[in-house]
Parts: sequence; C-alpha cells; structure tokens
Amino acid sequence: MSEPDAGLRFDRGRVTTLLDRLEAMAAGDTRIRAALSPMHDELDAIAYGINVLAEELRWTHTRMIDAERRELRRSKEEAERANESKSEFLRTASHEIRTPIAAILGIADMLALGGSIEENVDLVARLRVNCRALLALVGNVLDLSRLEADKIALTLEPVAPLELLREVVDSFEPDARRKGVEVRIENAVNPAAMIQTDRLRFRQILVNLVGNALKFTASGSIAISSRLGNTAGVAQLTIDVADTGIGIEPEQRPYLFEPFGQANSLIARDHGGTGLGLAVSRRLAHQLGGSLILLRSEPGRGSTFRFAMRARLVSATFGDSPSEHTTTSSAATKGALDGVRVLLAEDNADLRLSIGRALRLDGAFVDYASDGREAIAMIGRDAFDVVLMDVKMPVMSGLHAARVLRAAGCRLPIVALSADASSECRAASIDAGCSAFLTKPFDRGDLTASILFLRHGVLDASPAAPPLRLHRSDIQTGLAS
Repeated sequence: MSEPDAGLRFDRGRVTTLLDRLEAMAAGDTRIRAALSPMHDELDAIAYGINVLAEELRWTHTRMIDAERRELRRSKEEAERANESKSEFLRTASHEIRTPIAAILGIADMLALGGSIEENVDLVARLRVNCRALLALVGNVLDLSRLEADKIALTLEPVAPLELLREVVDSFEPDARRKGVEVRIENAVNPAAMIQTDRLRFRQILVNLVGNALKFTASGSIAISSRLGNTAGVAQLTIDVADTGIGIEPEQRPYLFEPFGQANSLIARDHGGTGLGLAVSRRLAHQLGGSLILLRSEPGRGSTFRFAMRARLVSATFGDSPSEHTTTSSAATKGALDGVRVLLAEDNADLRLSIGRALRLDGAFVDYASDGREAIAMIGRDAFDVVLMDVKMPVMSGLHAARVLRAAGCRLPIVALSADASSECRAASIDAGCSAFLTKPFDRGDLTASILFLRHGVLDASPAAPPLRLHRSDIQTGLAS
C-alpha cells in the first residue's frame, strides 16, 4: 500500500482541528477561534464560518447574562421596595395602634379622677371613638390576610342600602361636626328598596370610603349619592362618595389600591392611618361581585370614589319603616328585658362585669359562670330564659358545653359570643347547637335585640322605642328558632 501524500495528511490535521473547535463550542467555550490558512480553500471557509458562529454565540451568551443580571437587579430592587413599604406599614401600624391605646388609658385615668357629668359624658364619647378606631385597624389587617388567603365567606341577607348608608353617616356625625365638615346624602335610592348581599362587608366598604373622605377633608363637604337600577330582578347599585379634600396626585394613583403601595405609605405618613382601607375595600367589593374605582380626583379640590355592585333585588323588610335609622340607643333598650333570666358564661372578669351590667340596665336578672362545665351545672340546677356562652373558655369550651346541653335535650336559646369573627367560628358555633352568634365587641342594642328575637321572634325593645333591626349576619337561626 502506498503512503498517503503529505497534502492529505495536512488536510486531515486541519479537519481534526476544526472538529476540536466545534466540540469546544458545544461545551460552551466560545473564546477559541479556528486558524485560517493562506490557502483560502474550502476548509478555510468552514473555519471562517465556525469563527462567526462562535462570535455570535459569545454575544448571545453575553446578552443573556446581562439580561439575567438586569432582571435579578430589578427583582432585588422590587423586593427591597416591598420590604421597605411593609416596614413602613409596620411602623405606621404600631403608631396607629399605640395612639388610641394611649388615649384610652389616658381617658380611663381621667374618669378615675372623677369630674362633672358633662366632662365624663365627653370622655366616654372619646373613649368609644378611640376603641372603634382600634377595632377598625385590627379588622382591616385581619381582613387583608383573609382576603389574600381567599378565606372570606359571605353571609347573604336582605339589606336596605339607604338604611345602611344613613347608619354609617350617623356614626361619623360627631367627627364631622368637630371638623366643621358637612356630610350629606344626595339622590338617595328608594328607602324601601332591599338587596341580597353581605351586610357586614357592605357596611365595611361604606365605612372605609366615608372615613377616608372625612380624614382627607379639612373643610367643605362630603356628598354621597346612590342609584339603584333593576333589570329582571337583578339590582345594579352605584354609590359615589365625593369630597372637597386634598385630592390625589397623578403619580400616586397607580398604587392607590395596593396594600403596601407607595401612595399608601406616603399618605399614611402625612395624614395618619395605615393605608389598608382602600386595598381591603376593593377586594371586598370584588367578593360582593362589584368594583371600587377612583372616578375622578383633582389635587387640592377633592376626589370621588365609586362603588358599584350587582345583587338580587328582594322585597323583604324589617320593621315598619325602612327609612328609619337602624342605630339603637341605650335609652331605647332600657327595660326591654324586664324579668328575663340570663346565664352569662364568660371567663373574662371585665367582660362579665360590662355585659352583665348592660343586661341588668335592660331589666334582666343575670347569673354568671366562668367556664362551660360550671354553666352546665347551673342550667341543671336553676331556670334560665337564655344562655350567653363564650366560645373559648378554660376547663370546658362554650362549644363543648353547647353540644353536651343539646345532647341532653336542653332547648334553651344559646347565644355564642366570640372575638373570632371568622365564618369558620360562626359555622362551628351553629353546628354545635348554638341558636345565635355575636362577635365581640358588640353593641348593647344588638345583644338585647338578639335575646328578644330568640325568645319571642320580635325585635321591638319597647312599645315607645323605634323598631330594633336585627343584624342577620350576626344572628344565625338555629335550634331555638
């Protein structure tokens, strides 16, 4: 066999070199280049193509790395901004929690020192305002966590929009009067109109909207208008809340409904509050099948927010006059429970004192138990008309006690009391055999109304008083009904 000529051996070496370069590129090394010979033949053309490909791969790889770095940098900056917003929220929330607590403690000290009746009445009013502010803050924080976890359950009931709107406006009347701001309802819906919705969540949205408007309006007015359309039994409710306050800057509007957004932190810093109200309200509006938007705003001249939702139109009404307000004063309930024997099972001594005194002022006879086992023993020994049962107590819980009583054939009305406002706790109470559920803190009028309803199926506190309207989201009919 003849020896291969030198040129062929040289060509094989170049081919091997080119293959090595391709394998290196396949392994990710784009720095190596194929050498070109002076011959400018086909192998040189292949080598040139390999070099061009290597350069393209290098630039592509560099661009990908740069893009990844930019994305990581952007994500890092967004995470830092989010953490800063949450840290700012925690600082603000701490301030907003401590402020009413400081006011409550200060007012309690002043009440302990004594004073004139006029001074004490004013102090008590301020005490209630601070307590409600603290309760609203805690409620918004808890609701935001539930909404983000999709754990908000709705309780549908007939609701008169105008009646509820008047109730909310009335609750802000002292603050509005103190600031000199007029709050008025314009173009109201028919007083007799009722829709099927969740009263508690509907009210919460209205409270947040009217409260925000009042907070950011130093002078002038707040106008609340409502419209109700009806298409084949489906109501389209629209409520506009317009104020003459500070307005909202254009650059803040994209973040307005974000729970830890830039606008909320800036507004909270300059005007107080946590900035959660609008974020929670929009999510609640979506839960109700509606929407919440900023309709218009002009810095220095005010803003208008619009809440709209669709709901089933119903004709059921509570009381003789749907146009009357639902707020029940303590004077209206006085004497409404004359002769009623109540067993209050509550492990907190302060709550036993306050609830018991409120019941006695309404004419009830009150006995006390500090746990479920003691309550069962007292029911077996004495006669009662109604039982108020705290859900969580030591020794034996209220729910365990309710199950024992129902299993033994006890038919007494049992009202579950709990600071847990979740739908799960409400459902667990009803499943245990409780006749009704009230969330702490509750109004004295609501407690009296629930007892009257469970005993007699009526809501009137007294013949001379306006009708007491039972909040169906708080009263779930069970065995006693």
